[in-house]
Amino acid sequence: MKLVYRDSEAVVPGVPGVPAVVFHRDGMTSIDELTGVAVASGMVGRVVAPYGDYAFYPSGMEVGGICWYRALPGSLGTDPISLTRAVVQAGDLLDDLDLDRPVLIGWGQGGVVALGAGLLRADRVGSVICVDALSEHFDLLPAPALTADPAPPVLLAITHPDGGPTLTEQQARLAGHGITAATWQWSGGGTGEDRDSAMAERIGQWLEDG
Repeated sequence: MKLVYRDSEAVVPGVPGVPAVVFHRDGMTSIDELTGVAVASGMVGRVVAPYGDYAFYPSGMEVGGICWYRALPGSLGTDPISLTRAVVQAGDLLDDLDLDRPVLIGWGQGGVVALGAGLLRADRVGSVICVDALSEHFDLLPAPALTADPAPPVLLAITHPDGGPTLTEQQARLAGHGITAATWQWSGGGTGEDRDSAMAERIGQWLEDG
């Protein structure tokens, strides 16, 4: 199966920017918002936004699916098989698109998928930005992804004011697999627009610094 995606060309034609693949969080309504954050960084050109809720067979028949990966009944955890499937599908999408070392940017569930796909296809990816992901889901990523050597540059970000300990835990979980990551935390305050603006600025700085 292939992921359905939206492909947006560079905002300013003729002005190059880093290609980006944006992975939404729970539900698909955030795709426009997240694409806007990536573009507002000032460093991103073409943006591809896959839809985690739908895939399609080579025949073209659409398949209703999960939002990246499903939670087990009764809030007992996350199904690692469906997470692995989401990571593999995202990696296959990178192969199909043949982008020039894109940045993968994901929020929530999409952040874990972006991280897994970026590590799994480390030779094709420029960098990975993982925002507001659950630390415990890092351990559910497929083993081949966690053995990437060398791994692409990774930025772990939290937009919740109380997310400091989470970043420390995320860094430690990745360090256990020999993967280093930079971190950034939004200080909070203001509106959702303020948060998005701060996130866009940080993404732009990080990509510019290389």
